[in-house]
Amino acid sequence: MHICDLLDPRAIRLNVKVKTKEQAINYLVDLMSNTDCLSDPDRFRAAVFDRESKVSTGLGEGVAIPHAKSAGVEKPGLAAMVVPDGVDFDSLDGKPTNLFFLIASPHQASDAHLDVLARLSTLLVSDDFRKNLAECKSVDEFLNIINDAEKKEIKKEEERIKSKEQHQSESNSDKKESDSSYDIVAVTACPAGLSHTYMAAEALENKAKELGISIKIETDGAAGNRNRLLPEDIAKAKAVIVAADRIVEMDRFIGKPLIRVGVVDGIRKPQELIEEALDPKCPLYQTGVLNNSTSIFMRLYRHLMSGMTYIMPIAATAGILSALARLEFIQGTQLGFFLDRIGYSIGTLLFPILSAFIAFSIRGRTALVAGFTGGVMADLGSSGVIGAVINGFVGGAVALIATTFCTRFFKGHDAIVALILYPLIGALGTSCIALFFTNIPSQILNEYVQSFISEASTPMLVLVGAVLSGMMSADMGGPLNKTAYAIGVLLLADCLPETGPGTLIMASIMAGGMVPPLAAGVSSILVPQVYSDKERKNSFIALGKGLVFITEGVIPYLAYNPVKMKFACIVSSAVAGGISMYFRCANYAPHGGIFVIPLSEHLSGYLIALAAGIITGAFLFAIIRLSPAKKVA
Repeated sequence: MHICDLLDPRAIRLNVKVKTKEQAINYLVDLMSNTDCLSDPDRFRAAVFDRESKVSTGLGEGVAIPHAKSAGVEKPGLAAMVVPDGVDFDSLDGKPTNLFFLIASPHQASDAHLDVLARLSTLLVSDDFRKNLAECKSVDEFLNIINDAEKKEIKKEEERIKSKEQHQSESNSDKKESDSSYDIVAVTACPAGLSHTYMAAEALENKAKELGISIKIETDGAAGNRNRLLPEDIAKAKAVIVAADRIVEMDRFIGKPLIRVGVVDGIRKPQELIEEALDPKCPLYQTGVLNNSTSIFMRLYRHLMSGMTYIMPIAATAGILSALARLEFIQGTQLGFFLDRIGYSIGTLLFPILSAFIAFSIRGRTALVAGFTGGVMADLGSSGVIGAVINGFVGGAVALIATTFCTRFFKGHDAIVALILYPLIGALGTSCIALFFTNIPSQILNEYVQSFISEASTPMLVLVGAVLSGMMSADMGGPLNKTAYAIGVLLLADCLPETGPGTLIMASIMAGGMVPPLAAGVSSILVPQVYSDKERKNSFIALGKGLVFITEGVIPYLAYNPVKMKFACIVSSAVAGGISMYFRCANYAPHGGIFVIPLSEHLSGYLIALAAGIITGAFLFAIIRLSPAKKVA
């Protein structure tokens, strides 16, 4: 398979004029829609925006490679466009971007296309290749340049493989394989594993070759773990570089000089990383002190999100079962008692699991027992979700210190240390810190939050609901959206399996997240003349996504006027969330939309809140689009 097998001429445009990052992504997805690669363009569009909200795919040097894996992709494909005037794409170098490739990858597919995408990423490292593509006059010329460059790259790959096999053969015949070693070993990985992973590897490899330094790079991408580092490779290497934006296996590097950065740094400054790794002052990984370009706040945020990811399905199950047990025709029966006990039992695991996986994110498997113990202590000490979160970080820190100490003083006893000492030290250390230091202040703070919500006046509750619901629509998939949702899930976990203030917050947040796509769908049906053909066709898709609490279903409608449309989304969400709080509606699950709404408390009030938000949003959308400047296709 070759690059042009994935790049349909119908998905290529030259001399494109777009002014914003959002317009650029929408244009690329629309190009991809011209092919038969997408089964649900809007679902893929939402996935691209979500991926972009985490880390910009603007790589600098005028290149951007937005990409996403999505169930809305039927088969792998590429789209490309050239924007001669450039557009601000939040690139690393701060310069305009003029060459775009969009990568669409299905969740389930063979790995053949991933090798092709890796090859494209490698080609884009070349200055000449980028320049030639940007200056193309026709689509045929664009494809020919890619074909010619790819043939040369394939030939290079074959020569590298042949040279490597010949070297291994000679080493085996001379029995010198044990003498071979690398100056540096490295790992590259990005969340999607489609482009940054391979571009970082190529940049590091090229720079190492230029500097006369031997390097072996493991690429942990969508195609799986390629060129895996062997224990002997790591043992003989002088230093390690990890350029990754997601969790990679780190315990194998304990005791080695190690630099850890984001994958983008591997692309942008390979020479600096190589020189820093080989510097005698480079820190050892076992100390737990790593050079990391990510801020402390973002690292703490990622650890918290890791814990939340694992408790969401547990919270949903516990909440739904407990809510079912309270239904009038089930409550008091044997079935009701059974459902209530199961829901209650599952709910009691929320704090330990939340703490365990926060700790796991910090120090891996060795921190699981310490984190789990922290959650148990939070439960025993009535310090609530705040205590569970803090104790999760404490457990991770205790495990980090314990592993650092044990690797220095208990060498040669790895099995005993891993099975007995790590869990025991982690559990005892976390318990003591929780008992004497964290539980009491956490309990006080947690009780304050709970009493604030429980005893707040109606206007204050309405304000809280409006603010959190508005945040759900402020930057879909971005930090405000995720912060609001995190608050809802954590407060819900704090009260499950019983009822409590967290259920009020969760109901408000879910209403705020459902309203924007529902409002867009309703508006495009009631006032079709102000919407394009594509938007009108999308109306029922938006309604469906809104009903199941997928806020991103409104994204296709935002391209018309992003600022005003987002403002309308925020206002409509705030209206729904505020009214939900006014009626003190309660929701027992963190997700599900229409499937869990029937189990809500004060159902009639909740339906009124949703209706008010939808009417407000639909009205504002129509008003914004009645601008005389609008030309609908």
